[in-house]
Order: sequence, then C-alpha cells, then structure tokens
Amino acid sequence: MIGGFFFFRVVFLPIANRHSESDALISSALRRFGGIVWTALLTVLISGLYNFITFFRAARSVAAAGTFVSDYSLYILVLGVKLFIVFLIFTLAIVLTFPYPVFDVFQKKPAPWLNLTVILGLIVIFLSAFLRRLG
Repeated sequence: MIGGFFFFRVVFLPIANRHSESDALISSALRRFGGIVWTALLTVLISGLYNFITFFRAARSVAAAGTFVSDYSLYILVLGVKLFIVFLIFTLAIVLTFPYPVFDVFQKKPAPWLNLTVILGLIVIFLSAFLRRLG
C-alpha cells in the first residue's frame, strides 16, 4: 500500500498534472486505487492482529514457565506508537480514496497528504523492524 502511494505521488501526479483534466484524472485514479487500499488495510489489520496475539502468547508462556523474566515495557511503548501511526495511515488512506464529498478538499490537492502517508509508512516499516529485533 505504501508503495502504491509512493508511485502515485512520485510518478502519477506529475504526469496527471500535465493534462487539462488533471483534477478529474487524479480523483478517478484515487478512487480506483481505493480497492487496493481497502484490500491492503484488511491484510495489514489481520496480520497485525495475528502478530500481536502470537507475541503475547509467547511472552505469557515464558512468564508462566518462570525461566526468563523480561521487561516488555519498551516493546509495548514502541508497539503503541506504531499502532497510532498505522491508525493515521488508515485515516489518510480512507480520506484520499473514499468517494465522499467531504473528502474532496483532500482529494483535489493530494500531494502533501500522499507525502505524509509515505513518510508515516516508512516510519512504520522501521518500527516493525525494531520490534522484530526486540521480540
């Protein structure tokens, strides 16, 4: 999904802005991209829930065995920050791709919002790698 937003910002927007009907073309492309975004959001949600449950099951079983006591506070803090950023990405993705009149303001000038979405996505990727090292 982040790759799609990156492509949209770096490749598609500059090309679309050269056409006379750029606003209609950009809105149409964002709406078509919405199907991919919704699929990606669902996939991220399911995989994140699976990883969350798997980690805390493993942590609980280690704690129950009493062999190793670890402080998971840093993990939980980073996970909380990551989930908040993912929530922001979900919100931006919905605002940019959902065909609702209230979102037209964002969809007519999507460049700054696409930039923010890509930057937040990269932060989430780095936080995920950090959490893998902690876990």
